[in-house]
Amino acid sequence: MLNRKEKRLLKADKSLVCALYNIIDKYLPKLFVMFENLSDSRQQGKVTYPMKVICVTRLFALLCGITSMNSLTNKFNNNLTINTISKITRIDLSELPHYDTINDVFDDLNINELRKIQKYIVNALVRSKMFDKFRYNGKFQVLVDGTGIASFNYKHCEHCLVKKHSEGNITYEHHVLEAKLVFSSFVLSIDSEFIENPNQDVIHIKKQDCEMNAFKRMAKRLKSNFPKLKFIITADALYASGPFIKICLDNNWDYIFRLKSDKLKTVNQDFDGIISITSGTKHKNYFLVKDYIYNKYKFNIIRYIEKTKNKKDKIFTYITNLTISDNNIKQIIELGRQRWKIENQGFNIQKNNIFDITHMCSHNYNAMKAHYLFIQFAHTIRQLLDLGSNVVKCFQGKIKEISFSILNELISTNVNLIHNTNFQLRFDKLII
Repeated sequence: MLNRKEKRLLKADKSLVCALYNIIDKYLPKLFVMFENLSDSRQQGKVTYPMKVICVTRLFALLCGITSMNSLTNKFNNNLTINTISKITRIDLSELPHYDTINDVFDDLNINELRKIQKYIVNALVRSKMFDKFRYNGKFQVLVDGTGIASFNYKHCEHCLVKKHSEGNITYEHHVLEAKLVFSSFVLSIDSEFIENPNQDVIHIKKQDCEMNAFKRMAKRLKSNFPKLKFIITADALYASGPFIKICLDNNWDYIFRLKSDKLKTVNQDFDGIISITSGTKHKNYFLVKDYIYNKYKFNIIRYIEKTKNKKDKIFTYITNLTISDNNIKQIIELGRQRWKIENQGFNIQKNNIFDITHMCSHNYNAMKAHYLFIQFAHTIRQLLDLGSNVVKCFQGKIKEISFSILNELISTNVNLIHNTNFQLRFDKLII
């Protein structure tokens, strides 16, 4: 633990902006080139800011916690920030792009090209091997869950999901299905699939898009993008059903799905009946039924009851095709319980901490999706800094304090971008 003097010296000696630059330069060296090569629909003779400047400006605003497009322009509009962005992009700038200019570009960004950047980031970090120690039997755990990112009391666009409430009112919503690799406290966005209706008649559409259909689309892309990676798909009780199991097995993925009493009721009844006779394992408060047959699928059912003082016991039940024994049942339960990290380290931080994914940066639907994906890029880079770099030790992991310090450095310091060839990230393995 650093004392106050050591923290002051570390803060004085280390540049967070320089650390971010070195993270990108060492671990994601093609990122800015991919920004530069994004399709640009603007009339090229009238372009003031190259695509790389547009994207880097937006990225670094997010890295220091600026979520409002208006704040981006107001807070970045000074000579020191302009000078630093010029150094990062290696383009001589007299001004930074106004937020309207950025949004105009985002209106027409190709979302599939941004997904290629998402794929590149994952591949680059996986190939660095710094996360290999988080594999389970050579497999990466992938957390899958959906979340809402916008809601209106009027029809926003032709792709809105329509939700009719019991009170009689209607809301128009946008949701996204997210898949994240989990490495201890680090969650890395591996794919984002927007749940959206396909036509303009959103009021009278008979069958809306849903998480199941989104997962089908996502699964195809995951298999195509990462054919050699072995996954353990981990999700909530919605996924404890034949169709989701089939998708996993067809792609040679393992799975761990939460099982609740209102899901697969016959399975629950059979499981409760069997464990009333034998727990199936030697470990206290753990229960196991092997090779249960559900329709044409065979899986194992596991349960852990967490005893708590003066509170109701917590019950965790899962179905999985992973091999279970007395030697690994505790570890598999812990893998199942990691599912909450997509909610906490993922959605909660992105909604309530520094990224605010529900903030309307643009009312254009394509731009909304582009901003969402840029938040995924920024969140990955911030986690590399926050969780893997010694530079942030003096901040004791306080994300908002780190964000403020990055912003303060950008707007008040002549940053010297030192290329550090010895820059190294290190992540501690969670013991489970």
